[in-house]
Amino acid sequence: MDTPLEPFPFHGLVPKRETRAEEFLTANPEFDGRGIVIAILDTGIDPAVAGLQTTVDGRPKIVDLIDTSGSGDVDTSTVRKALCNGIGPLEIVGLTGRTLKIPEQWRNPTGEWHVGMKAGFELFPVAVRGRLQDDYQKKYWEPKHSPLLVEALKELSSFSSDNTIESKLKQEDLEAQVELLSSLSKAKCAGPVYDCIVFHDGDSWSAVVDITECGDLAQCTLLKPYRESRQYATFNKEDHINYSVNVYEEGDVLSIVTTAGSHGTHVASIAAAYFPDKPALNGIAPGAQILSIKIGDTRLNTMETSSSLIRAAITAKEARVDMINLSYGEASHWVNAGAVIELFVELATKHNIVFVASAGNNGPALSTVGCPGGNTHSLIGVGAFVSPDMMAASYSMTHQKDCLPYTWCSRGPTLDGDMGVTITAPGGAVTSVPKWTLQRSQLMNGTSMSSPNACGCIALLLSALKAKGIPYTPSLVKRVLENTAIPLGPSGSCDLFSSGHGVIQVPRAYEAMVEGADYIANDIIFKVSLLHPKNRRGIYIREPYELSQPSHYTVVVNPVFPEHSESSKKHDFELHLALVSSQPWVHCPQHLIMWNGVRQFVVEVQLDGLEPGVHFAEVCAYDSNGASSKGPLFRIPITAIIPTLLKDSKTFSLPSVDFTDQKLYRYFFHVPKDSTWAEIELANLCKDHRARINAHTVQLVPEKFYREHEHTEMVTLEPNGSHSCVITVMENRTLEVCLTQLWSELISAHVSVKVTFHSLQPSVPAITLHSCAGWTRLEVLSGFGQEQINPDFKLTHHIIPKRPVDFVIRPLGVRDILPNGAQIFELVLTYNFHCLHNTEVRPSVPLISDLLYESPYGGQLWMLYDQNKQFLCAGDAYPKQYSSKLEKGDYVIKLQIRHSDKAQLETLKDISILLEFKLSAALSLDVSHIRVGTFVSGCKFPPKTSRPGKMIPLYLSAMSEEKLSKVGAHPGDILSGRFTLCKLDDVKKKASYPLQYIIGPKAVKAAKGSAPQPLPYCDGTSDYTRALKEFKLNWMKAGAIPLNELEPQFGEEIDFLMAKLKFLEGKSEPVCTDVTELVSLIRSKLDITQVLVHAGMKCDLSAHASETNCEMEKSKNTLVECLLLEGSILLRQGSSDKLSEVYIDLHKLLDHKDAKMRSFRTKYVLQHKHYATAVKLLEEELAEKGPSKAIENDIIKHYQSLGWNHCAENRQRWMLRRYPEKYQLF
Repeated sequence: MDTPLEPFPFHGLVPKRETRAEEFLTANPEFDGRGIVIAILDTGIDPAVAGLQTTVDGRPKIVDLIDTSGSGDVDTSTVRKALCNGIGPLEIVGLTGRTLKIPEQWRNPTGEWHVGMKAGFELFPVAVRGRLQDDYQKKYWEPKHSPLLVEALKELSSFSSDNTIESKLKQEDLEAQVELLSSLSKAKCAGPVYDCIVFHDGDSWSAVVDITECGDLAQCTLLKPYRESRQYATFNKEDHINYSVNVYEEGDVLSIVTTAGSHGTHVASIAAAYFPDKPALNGIAPGAQILSIKIGDTRLNTMETSSSLIRAAITAKEARVDMINLSYGEASHWVNAGAVIELFVELATKHNIVFVASAGNNGPALSTVGCPGGNTHSLIGVGAFVSPDMMAASYSMTHQKDCLPYTWCSRGPTLDGDMGVTITAPGGAVTSVPKWTLQRSQLMNGTSMSSPNACGCIALLLSALKAKGIPYTPSLVKRVLENTAIPLGPSGSCDLFSSGHGVIQVPRAYEAMVEGADYIANDIIFKVSLLHPKNRRGIYIREPYELSQPSHYTVVVNPVFPEHSESSKKHDFELHLALVSSQPWVHCPQHLIMWNGVRQFVVEVQLDGLEPGVHFAEVCAYDSNGASSKGPLFRIPITAIIPTLLKDSKTFSLPSVDFTDQKLYRYFFHVPKDSTWAEIELANLCKDHRARINAHTVQLVPEKFYREHEHTEMVTLEPNGSHSCVITVMENRTLEVCLTQLWSELISAHVSVKVTFHSLQPSVPAITLHSCAGWTRLEVLSGFGQEQINPDFKLTHHIIPKRPVDFVIRPLGVRDILPNGAQIFELVLTYNFHCLHNTEVRPSVPLISDLLYESPYGGQLWMLYDQNKQFLCAGDAYPKQYSSKLEKGDYVIKLQIRHSDKAQLETLKDISILLEFKLSAALSLDVSHIRVGTFVSGCKFPPKTSRPGKMIPLYLSAMSEEKLSKVGAHPGDILSGRFTLCKLDDVKKKASYPLQYIIGPKAVKAAKGSAPQPLPYCDGTSDYTRALKEFKLNWMKAGAIPLNELEPQFGEEIDFLMAKLKFLEGKSEPVCTDVTELVSLIRSKLDITQVLVHAGMKCDLSAHASETNCEMEKSKNTLVECLLLEGSILLRQGSSDKLSEVYIDLHKLLDHKDAKMRSFRTKYVLQHKHYATAVKLLEEELAEKGPSKAIENDIIKHYQSLGWNHCAENRQRWMLRRYPEKYQLF
């Protein structure tokens, strides 16, 4: 082609120009991050990927790989001595039962080998497990399985039965083969199960994972901890998962360190990757080193936990890292508090670690910043934007726009008025990911990517400061970054709540640090808060009651000196500050003298005349003694929200809204009194193209995170089309309605907007009805407008409270000692429960649930096991995210709670756990419009239209015992659900309220038509005689009393004959003649034909029907027992013909699904080598009784007899997982 090709814009893949990092590195190549260690708290890092091998100056890029989540921990507390068979290497038996061969060159002076076991799928990421399952199915299972199924089908179709018992059994076995092979066509792969060995070689700990699964350890990689050796290994060439090890607790705990996801490797590559041959792909600080700390728990699909975060903080402090990057976060109920947060703040303020964290991806509405990045004062919270270079290189967009925030970027301010986002950085990158993704690189975006970009920029800055010998503190670095950042967008036009103080600028920050190196206040933290509301870091005026309060706010400023500052420094400290307001509607004093002590001043906020919408201002404090160029020493952010007035007090509308250049529109409404839901109607005014609008609404409530009252929806509007969003609202609180297009949309939308509030207000926000109360009353008010009422009360879940059956409090290990030396303790509680049928369960601990970063406890984690200690699932602080489908059987939950104060754990040793089971069908409660309707059947609430201001009563009735019996609930259990009031389906889905039904004591009812019966007369003699007889017969069956001693006394009594048969059956070699004669004698006394005729009667109306029924049932049971005993003896003797007769007679008396019949039938078909039928019967027994190691071993043996070795192998692996010796470590 004639047109020259454009060179690829590599600089847009890992953006460095926007922050001027590239410019800084060009001018200062030696300040490339060298001398800086960054701890990456994430999903773990793959040590084999390109870019993460060395630094620019040749040092190892990764200094250590550590897993603080516990998901890779293996219990290796079992210690074994090796044995020598005299002809080969030393051997030990692993926990899998495999013989493990020890290579001769391994040195173990103690001779002690710590052994453990770990399932590979418990280490592998979800994506890898899915891929390996597919590969196993296609490459291994189907080639072995499909021919067997085809052959079984052919054999069955060609088989012709001749109606003999043998022929029928053969056909039944062929049918069982087809049925079993068909059911096994889709294999559930158990994955590998590894033996793990740990030992001390005299110098340090070593570990090996038997990835061969055959005990040949010479083929496995012997590893030492990564920090010592830089060693890692790969499980196999199919999974491409690399792992390293750490050893704790004197060899009793092996930590296998893997990656729970690709996120952490990508984050590390953005911050510090180094590609010697492709410098354009480098991370921001290619000279920096990385400490990988895996906080993402594989058991929880990479979710972080309090315990993993606290361990990570301890690890980072011990490793003396310079920086931490945390591209994780959650919504929190409050700010700047909690065990995790307090430790993070301590790292920054006491241990000089610069802590950078993502602000969150939950925008664009205000006050959606996450924790800790968006709401912790000592951390640097980073927002995300996209630049033209990124649009061209990473997103392949046909047209590029100016820099703008990503639509989803979380916004400030925080609930306590702080700005929330500190700075912003490029929020996307294409860079390295783990090898198991089967890709060299991926595009990811989010504040998870902007945080390491900013972190890399700061690493360049710290590298320069260290090289120049310029001291710094995290608070100074944060202050300088704020003061030197530049506003985002053309002329700083972009939303400051998403970008904070602007885009980080490395050269400007470096110049400011150098120029102000000797400034007196560099190491001082100015702690700024309001006197009232107490401890708020800024002024945030949002709710109706706040607009009516006085407009004067007392600001408290407290200079905090470093912990070991000299008293003379504190004495000599004095600053003369100039206070400047950024907006005319905020007034403050002009000056303030600052010394060692608390100072106060008043800020006045005048909201009169401000337009509806959000307004932001700052009061900045500058050093008036010629240092104002350094920027503010501290700031007081002020956010004021002025509501939009509603037409007729309930409606707002705009005929046309233009979304040109992705303009973002925020509308704030003081929700009218008695409102319960709102309808947002959007209509596309364009007839040529679609419009895609992101609708995001938020209401805030004290000490509840924004997600409690949030609605987000991506609305697609066809040309001239419309859509309505229904959202629930709280009366008398401010509602934000935020509307925008996605940042990537190239065609501007034009839509009309209408917001309408509706009212159907229940008298209480939640209903709890006790079954013993019988009824309760609810009042419904339509505050304005007419609404259609059609109440619906549905119970959907069965909640069973459980108290612990056991608890233990003990200190944890060396990984759990806080920087201040305090030991963390664990409380482990045990709960038992039973499932009556297959169901789904969701455990929760309401007292401490929904709290993670802000929780006062240092961690909570529950693990669910079956009765054989098989690990099934785990959950943490957010119960709604974790549930498990369970089969009928017994289960155990182990709950761990951590705290450094043992006394705090003592108070929780009886804490209840709630088990929530989904009902197979929802239960509806009856509702009446009159109270008498609660006890008169058929008196239902009729649908009606409400009138404004009218109170409508509803009467809710308790359920009948018959209805409750279907649920299987017991007294003290809870049924939960929701109730709705409006008739409209769209409203029902959103406007619903909690409903609880508490089960009271069950009614005790006499049988219908029964009357008290007199006790039968007994003289005692007959009871004594019967009891003595039973006593003697039982001892005779056990062989303690000779047969000939009792035979004269009982002769041919049926009980004696049955006991005698039982005795003969228990002998190792019963005499066939004796058995035959005895069975014939018993049968002669019992008429099987008469028993069968009676069983076939539909109705017996004779006078003695009851006595006859009892007599016939007893005869039947005796016959069955006799036949089973005879069959058991014949099976051992191998008597085929007689055995078939017994089998036929048993079929006459018992259903084929009867447990007794199934047991005998299994043995019978095995004698005929019908292994498939036997497997089918054993599977039925397994389903009825629950997991059984013995039964599964029999199934594996029969698989092997059938030649189904692949089925036997997979089941054997599953058995290793299903029947472990111990519970897993937390």
